[in-house]
Amino acid sequence: MSRWRELPSLSALRAFDATARSGSFAEAGRLLNVTHAAVTQAVRGLEAELGQPLVRRAGRTVALTEAGEKLARALDEGFGTVEQGIAALRQAEARRVLRVATTTFIAEAHVMPRLPEFWARHPGVEVALSPSPTLGDFVKDGYDLAIRARSADWVETPDIEIRPLARNPLLAVCAPALFKAGSADPLSIPWVMGAESPWEHAQLLGAGIAPEKLKTVQIGSPHLEMSAARQGLGAMLATEIICRADLEAGRLVRLPIGGLPYITYAAVLPRGPRRPAVDAFADWLATIF
Repeated sequence: MSRWRELPSLSALRAFDATARSGSFAEAGRLLNVTHAAVTQAVRGLEAELGQPLVRRAGRTVALTEAGEKLARALDEGFGTVEQGIAALRQAEARRVLRVATTTFIAEAHVMPRLPEFWARHPGVEVALSPSPTLGDFVKDGYDLAIRARSADWVETPDIEIRPLARNPLLAVCAPALFKAGSADPLSIPWVMGAESPWEHAQLLGAGIAPEKLKTVQIGSPHLEMSAARQGLGAMLATEIICRADLEAGRLVRLPIGGLPYITYAAVLPRGPRRPAVDAFADWLATIF
């Protein structure tokens, strides 16, 4: 185990290493971005601490003493090992897959189709989108960032940073044939909704619709709800950004239901040190929403 307390200061060792490599206090100062006087003082202090001369002046340059050559070899080996270890860590981190927690619909409808744009700007950054319905402790779960949607205001904490991406209206949509058959009456058509869908129920109540009076169709998986709505099995709630392509293509139509909220999408990032790829992906998200 290294005994750092018994070693000279790292700044003094760096000053001597730079001097030994360059052969000049002035050049060592340029390498370290300090004055040559500061380098000279650090090396003289190191000599005083070790109790023996390490360098001797030779005109405008300096030469190493026998003790200085021994220390220079030891520092070259030691700093080289440290440099290799740091380089290995950086390479491993650069190759690590970027894990993004997100909702199923926003990943499928909006983010995945545009991923080639991100890779064109940042080749070599692998991205794994993991649908997850709740925020939870996404850092503890191994995610680098999350894409989340909320109808209420976002609140930052000491642990997470919130970057709003877009404010989007929540819509009630269904297949055109179902819209005609139901004459736009939400109580006369089925709704694709789970037995326990507290969030959807709350939004419908806010729009003046009693969820318990609706006829519901349970698909068994939220991943299939959009497909079920396209096929005319029932109406559903979705943000405009999620169903935009279906509305434009005529696969879905909007039900005339007012009082539904706006939803804010945001990138949620951990505070503190994070690799550049995380911020690059968050910055890219802001361009596509």
